[in-house]
Amino acid sequence: MLRKTFLHQVFHKDKPLFVLLILFILGQLFFTYKHVENTPFFHFGMYSALHHPHETYTVYNIAVSENPVRSLDFHDSQREMVYNTIATYDGLKQLGFRDSLDKVISKRMSGQRADYARSVLLNNASMDTPYQKWLFQYIADMRMIKTPLLEVSKQLVSYKPDGSIILNDTAQTLFKLRYE
Repeated sequence: MLRKTFLHQVFHKDKPLFVLLILFILGQLFFTYKHVENTPFFHFGMYSALHHPHETYTVYNIAVSENPVRSLDFHDSQREMVYNTIATYDGLKQLGFRDSLDKVISKRMSGQRADYARSVLLNNASMDTPYQKWLFQYIADMRMIKTPLLEVSKQLVSYKPDGSIILNDTAQTLFKLRYE
């Protein structure tokens, strides 16, 4: 029965490839044991964990040249790029630009490797203005902007049982940028 398996056939035809496949499988098992989620394999809980409804949700509003931008104005990939980076920026701003990934680096690395990983992977306050300029340029490239003004704000909302929205507070400006 084992003679018909793929690994058995690879073992007899190409031993170096067999060794690589076994190392890959063992590596994936090790990562799963250590609870490290990496592509192309993800843990079962990533897609099957129970998600509870929140009391409030954050909605991000974008205005370019003082004109509101609707999320439907973007293609799916562009919308994800814009709104996910804004949510990440907002989270970093709330944490005083201390990246939560720093805890992971501290737990898994030390010394020069950890310092190098921090310098390459972590976001910090020095990236505040460059991010705002990048976001403006990203949106401007899609819209042929004449007045270089970008404003991003957020507002907390709740949902009634019938699905209608309740505005919980007034909009807070995350940043306003006049791009020169």
